[in-house]
Amino acid sequence: MSPKKNPATRGSMWVDLRIPFAITVAEGLLLLALVALMAHLKLPRLPLITFAVLAFYLATAGSVLLAFVLRYAAMKRAEEAAEQLSGDVYQMFRAEVNIPYAVVNGDGMVRVINTALQSILGFRSPVCNLPLSDLCSGITAEQLTAIARPVGAVGDDLPSVLSAASGSGGKDIVVHLADGRRYRVDCYLMPREQDHYFFILFRDVNDYLELAETTERNRVVLAYIVLDNLQELAQFVRANYRATANLIEETLAQWVAGMQGMLREYDRDKYIALFSGEHLDACIRDDFSILEQIMNIRVGDNSFPLSISMGIADIDGSMGDKEKAASAALDMALQRGGNQVALQRQGASGLSYFGGTHKTLESNTSISSRVSASLLEHRLIDCDRVLIMSHAAPDFDAIGSSVGAYRLCRSILETKGRNKVPVHVITDKTCDTFRLCAAHLSTLPEYEDVFIDKATAQQSVTTHTVLIITDVNNPYIFEAPQLVSCIPTADNVSAIAVIDHHRIVGELPFTPFLHYIEPTKSSASEIVAEILQQSAYAESLHKEEANLLLAGIMLDTHNFTRSAGAQTFDITYYLYSRNAHTDVAREFFNERIDELLVAGEFDAHTHIHDDVFAITWLSDDHTPSPEDRIAASKAADKLLTLRGVEASFAFAPMGAGIAISARSKGKINVQIIMEKLEGGGHFDMAGAQVTGGVSEAYELLIDAISEYKLQYPEQFVGD
Repeated sequence: MSPKKNPATRGSMWVDLRIPFAITVAEGLLLLALVALMAHLKLPRLPLITFAVLAFYLATAGSVLLAFVLRYAAMKRAEEAAEQLSGDVYQMFRAEVNIPYAVVNGDGMVRVINTALQSILGFRSPVCNLPLSDLCSGITAEQLTAIARPVGAVGDDLPSVLSAASGSGGKDIVVHLADGRRYRVDCYLMPREQDHYFFILFRDVNDYLELAETTERNRVVLAYIVLDNLQELAQFVRANYRATANLIEETLAQWVAGMQGMLREYDRDKYIALFSGEHLDACIRDDFSILEQIMNIRVGDNSFPLSISMGIADIDGSMGDKEKAASAALDMALQRGGNQVALQRQGASGLSYFGGTHKTLESNTSISSRVSASLLEHRLIDCDRVLIMSHAAPDFDAIGSSVGAYRLCRSILETKGRNKVPVHVITDKTCDTFRLCAAHLSTLPEYEDVFIDKATAQQSVTTHTVLIITDVNNPYIFEAPQLVSCIPTADNVSAIAVIDHHRIVGELPFTPFLHYIEPTKSSASEIVAEILQQSAYAESLHKEEANLLLAGIMLDTHNFTRSAGAQTFDITYYLYSRNAHTDVAREFFNERIDELLVAGEFDAHTHIHDDVFAITWLSDDHTPSPEDRIAASKAADKLLTLRGVEASFAFAPMGAGIAISARSKGKINVQIIMEKLEGGGHFDMAGAQVTGGVSEAYELLIDAISEYKLQYPEQFVGD
């Protein structure tokens, strides 16, 4: 049964024959009833009256029917004329309308095309029988079915086109036709008995796409650029600071001018640059060669290279949004050690980094230390509890910097008359390193209840607790990772301070009120000691605490033989003034017999890879110990003494995986290698933890090294 027509869709000349039929039937019944009444009344001349009634009925019914027949005939003539006109309009539409279209059957064969498409394809006839792929490659009947809409459905135009141009992954299909222009495919489904056809419109979107692509190429990219170390380097060489700065500025100006961009100095040795996204893509392809150009500039007769750091924002939004993103990216580049580019791109989950393959000169951060002490002092005024923590499996630098932070906080609180505010250090009390440090501090009565475990710390958090994190910025290896989510936040800033010397791995899951990460420093103990030295509480440091800070510095500098700068020795002098001594600190590093045996196992498994990488490990059947991580660090340090070795790696089974300690002499950036294994650290001191056994960790490390060598081949020329 055919579907019932909706009266609202009928034409204005629609003829309904039910009306005349109802009228004639009603009239006949009425007249029949009249004749019956007259027969009942036995009126005279009944036959004559009946004949007259019948004649009247036939005349009126015939008139009604004739009127409707005439109207029906007029309607038919109008329909025929409309059909003829529709045919003429169709022929005109097919020939004159400049929108190419085609009719395709369910098998993907083109049956009919219009004049516009004929002109594009060079066909003479509108009738075709060729595969759709011959008309425009890349379209299948399945794709048409997926995007087909019912006839009469109207889609949006420009937004859809722009989404296709931007690669948003929509359902639009854009094809090239024979005229070289691009067309968006609009498809409508036309059911026909047992088969179906596709009515395809080819909408010319070439101009839209070119506009979108031009806009994309010319998108504004904002960059912040700073000189990392010129001011510090100029203090040690005989050179004209301003002349060197002008040379660097000229190099940067030429680089930006080559990208048809703009460079302006907004502060001493600090620049802002604007250029297009098209040129940014070119910079990415050449790995920001401008970094190497700046490093080729030398100050005086000094061989230490200059370097710059950049924060670049290539995101949607206002110029204010781009400025904030570029500033945040620059902070990350500097906190990772400088001499690199940090790039924030639209849609990317994090920052991309380029460069960072050379160490930068230690910066003069005494001002930063004084500012940090002031910020901490201001924050502690209203707190009711202070918690200090470092990384899991703490070493001497972790505990030493935590103890130094404790002394600073305790001194601030006592000066402010807030002696009853508790200050605790969160650590693993079962660790052998902690036991040595606790024994050394046992002569100070106040340390009887200073150290707590993470479970106790979790329960003690209040709405006015301040947390200080030292010697770590990777949330995955915090001593108490869940603790940071409990610390109060105001105006999106957490009551957390981060003090570290490791290159930052990624964005922190919180915004600290104090963010002091300085990768040019040898250790976190050096940073904390410098903050103490530059504060009003320099004289409050006890001898035992100074020895722990000194031990932390000695650990991370390998007894002052690596990463020790002028300020390292200046801080050491300060610790000496507080009665610390290297003879006392060195006793912390005396080994037990079991540690000696573990070191021997590391020595026995040493392997040299590609002549410059030394790798060693503890076997899978080794019984894990909390001290193995420290033993691995010592083993990696020892491997650097091998002739020709530039970087070393030591594996230690740890829980369900393998802990990797990485060290470098300063040529190879082991932090970048460890980042490829989801780790991080410092330029020449880093680490990671991977799942699996030693063999799996070894393969992962070899792959990471190979990737690093491909990324920075210039470091291995001649190897």
